[in-house]
Amino acid sequence: MKTIFKRKISLIVILLQLVVSVMFCIYVGTLGAIPTKYLVALVIVSVLLLVYQIMSQATNSSYIFGRVLALVFGMIFFVGAKYMNESMAALQDVGGATMKVDIISFYVLNDDPAKTIADAKDYTYGILSVQDRENTDKALAEAKSKVGKDLKIMEFDDSLTLVDALYAKEIQVAVINQSFLNPIKDKYVSFTKDTRELENSEIQTEVEEEIIDTDVTTKPFNVYISGIDVYGKIGQTSRSDVNVIATINPVTKKILLTSTPRDYYVPLYTKGGKSYSGGMPDKLTHAGIYGVDCSMNTLEKLYDIDIDYYVRVNFTSLKKIVDLLGGVEVYSDSDFISDWGPHGAGTHYKFKKGYNKVNGKKALAFCRERHHFQNGDYQRGRNHQHMIEAILNKVMSPSILRNFSKLLKESKHMFQTSMSKDRIVSICKMQLNDMAKWKVAFANAEGYGAKKTTFSIRSTPLYVCEPNHSSVQKITKRIKKVMKETPEDVEDTKEKDDKIE
Repeated sequence: MKTIFKRKISLIVILLQLVVSVMFCIYVGTLGAIPTKYLVALVIVSVLLLVYQIMSQATNSSYIFGRVLALVFGMIFFVGAKYMNESMAALQDVGGATMKVDIISFYVLNDDPAKTIADAKDYTYGILSVQDRENTDKALAEAKSKVGKDLKIMEFDDSLTLVDALYAKEIQVAVINQSFLNPIKDKYVSFTKDTRELENSEIQTEVEEEIIDTDVTTKPFNVYISGIDVYGKIGQTSRSDVNVIATINPVTKKILLTSTPRDYYVPLYTKGGKSYSGGMPDKLTHAGIYGVDCSMNTLEKLYDIDIDYYVRVNFTSLKKIVDLLGGVEVYSDSDFISDWGPHGAGTHYKFKKGYNKVNGKKALAFCRERHHFQNGDYQRGRNHQHMIEAILNKVMSPSILRNFSKLLKESKHMFQTSMSKDRIVSICKMQLNDMAKWKVAFANAEGYGAKKTTFSIRSTPLYVCEPNHSSVQKITKRIKKVMKETPEDVEDTKEKDDKIE
C-alpha cells in the first residue's frame, strides 16, 4: 500500500515538473526577449532536471531529495515567469508613448474674491494671441460651458505682458499653460505666491511626429533625448533644457551623442518642416513648451536629419534612474563645486576631475551646474553627455540585475518614449546575445551669446545663443557618417590609426 502511494506521489511530482518546465520554456520563448542560445540552454537544463527527477523517483535513497529539488525549481520557474511577465508589462507601459499633456490654468490675484470660474463669469480673461492658442481655446470652451455665457477676452503678445496686465488689474484672470510658468517666474519670482489658481483644464493631444518603425538591430537610427525642467509627472509639456540627439549604429556598435545648447536661437518647426513660429527664431528650450514633436522637428530642420524616436526625462526621473541603478560612475572634465547641493545641509556637492560615484541627488547636481564653468552651458551639455554615457555603461553591465525588476516597474513613471515595446525588446535581445562593447563619442554645437526677442517672449530681449553654422554643418556630417558606417569602414579606420601611431 505504501509503495503504491509512493509511486502515485512520484508520478504527480514528475508530471508537475514536466508541466511547469514546458509552460516556462514556452512562456519565455513567446516573450521574444531571450536570445535563441539561452532558450536552447534553458530547454537542455529543464530536460536534464526532468530526467534526474524520473531517476530519483525510481530509487529509495534519493526520491525525497528529488521531490525537494522539484519544489525548489518549480518555485524558481514560477518566480521567473512572474518576473518576466512584470518586465514585459512595464515595457508595454513605457513603449509607444504618443500623447502629450498640457495643463491650462486660470490664475487670479491672491486677494481676488472669486473662488471658482463661475464666480469669475463677468471678469476679463487674458490669453496669448498666438502661442499655444489651440489649447487655450479648448480650455476657454470648457470654461464657457461652466458659466453658460461668452467670456470677455483680451489678447497679449507674450506671457510676460499677459502677467503684467494681471498685476496691473487690466484683466482679472490670466489663462496660462503651466509650461510657461518657468519663463514667467524668471521675471516674477513671487508669481506663485501672488496668484491663485481658480481651476485648470488638462488637455491630452496626440504627438504629431510621424514615428518611423526602424529595425533597430540592423539599421542606424536617431533618438532625441529631452530633459524637461520640472519635477513630478513626466507627461506634462515643459521647457526642454537638455537636448541631446543619440545617433546609434547597432551594426558598428557606435553611439554619437550630440548636444545642442538650450538657448540656441532657431526657428521652431512642426511636422513636415512647417514653421511653427512663422520663421521667427526662439530659444530651443522653448520648443518644449509646444510639445516634444516641436523640439524634434526643430532639431531635424537644424541638422537636416530624420529623428526616429524620442525619450523624455525630468529632474525626478533622473534621480530615480540613478538610484535604482545603485549609483553610477560619471566622468568630470574638471574639478568643480555645484550650486545644487543637498537640501538643508548648508553644503554643495563637489566633483573631482575624473570618475565620480554619484547617487540620484548628486547626479542631478552634476547635470544642472553651469555657473562655475568658464564655458557655461557648453560644459553643462558635455556633462549631460557624460551622464548618459555613465547610465548606458551601468545598464549594459551585469550589476543592473540586482534592481532590474524594480527599475522596470518604475520605468513608466521615469521616462516616456515613442519607441515601441517590440523595438525595446529587440535591442535588449541583441545586447544579451552579443554582450558587445559600445563606443560613445560626443559632439557639441557652438554659438555666440546675444540679446534677442524671441517667438515666445516678444516684449523683452532674452539671452540667446546665435548658432555657429559651421559647427552645425560639421555635426551634420558626423551624424550622417555614423549612420552610413559599416563594420568594414570601422576596421579600415582602425588600420589607418594603427599605421599613424
